[in-house]
Amino acid sequence: MEQNMPQPPRPPMVRVPSTETEYMRMLLHLDRIPRVYSFLSGVFTWILLASFLIIPGTYTSFKNSETFKDIQNDEDKSNAIAKAIIDSAANVGLLWLSGAFCVIGGTGCLFLWFRWRKNYVWIVNKVFLPATLNSVAGLLTTIVNVYTAQKGVWSLTAKITAIVTGCLIAVAGGLFAAYNFWILEKVRDAHEASYYPEEKRGGA
Repeated sequence: MEQNMPQPPRPPMVRVPSTETEYMRMLLHLDRIPRVYSFLSGVFTWILLASFLIIPGTYTSFKNSETFKDIQNDEDKSNAIAKAIIDSAANVGLLWLSGAFCVIGGTGCLFLWFRWRKNYVWIVNKVFLPATLNSVAGLLTTIVNVYTAQKGVWSLTAKITAIVTGCLIAVAGGLFAAYNFWILEKVRDAHEASYYPEEKRGGA
């Protein structure tokens, strides 16, 4: 009786390419990239974020300046002093530290990009995306600080910070978009075309 029972249908055969696709090589190569580089990507992107978190300490609020309070009864002098204070930095040491962090973080990200430029999956997830998100966080920190602690007054350092973070967002975000939605997408499409050529033709 058991021999006459119908056998369950076999799963359809899937064509497997005889050679690895570029996308497969990238995915397999992820396990061969030393973990120290993932650690370095976290360190460099964190240093980049730290530079944006330190810089608000250099913003000058003329309304809280003792010098401005002493002469605020003299309108001409107060206007001149206010402008001078806004165009200055409250803590030059922090300004240099923030600039050094920004240079170190940016240079480190460029190094990782160049080192693993052939593995699009890794650089998208470990370099471009974190750098973009941290730059956005830095810009938001600047805006919140200006319109809360600084009462809406844009000091020179605040303007420079906003410009730098905006440029980093444009560069890192542009690279992320280009790699993730164009360069890497073409590699994925070629991989799917190798595995499912019938579906590609049917979809076309």
